[in-house]
Amino acid sequence: MAEKANQNFQVSATGGAGSGGQAAQYAAGIDNAGDFYELQTQATMSKSGVQLPNRGNPVTPKMPVGDIVPLNAPTLYPEEGVDTGAALGPNAGQEVMAAPAMLAAQNNEDIAALAAYLPFYAKVAESPQASNATRNWYRYIRSQIQGQAQ
Repeated sequence: MAEKANQNFQVSATGGAGSGGQAAQYAAGIDNAGDFYELQTQATMSKSGVQLPNRGNPVTPKMPVGDIVPLNAPTLYPEEGVDTGAALGPNAGQEVMAAPAMLAAQNNEDIAALAAYLPFYAKVAESPQASNATRNWYRYIRSQIQGQAQ
């Protein structure tokens, strides 16, 4: 049978104060099923009096919508087809995209600027704490500088 009333913590199996609307049920197949049923039918627990703080309405971050073009808006470039820049269709293909010569020139400028700092990068890459990515990046920059010198 159930423990004495002064040792019974009056915990309800229906949750909370036992007022969840679910009727007490006999749980067959478990040890002390009668005790379990009695726990369900005991007096309800008293209210704890805990009050959660009212934090007001949650703040939803607002995103500026000034530069966003809706999907159903008319095109901003009516003189170009939708396939311009792609390797298919009747319009201009990949040749209108960034030219390889232009990208190579920009890459050469970047490598030339990084060349001045190569001794510093060498010390960083040789450090025991340097990651493999750092060492590989240093090797790549060094190879590009040597490639320009030839």
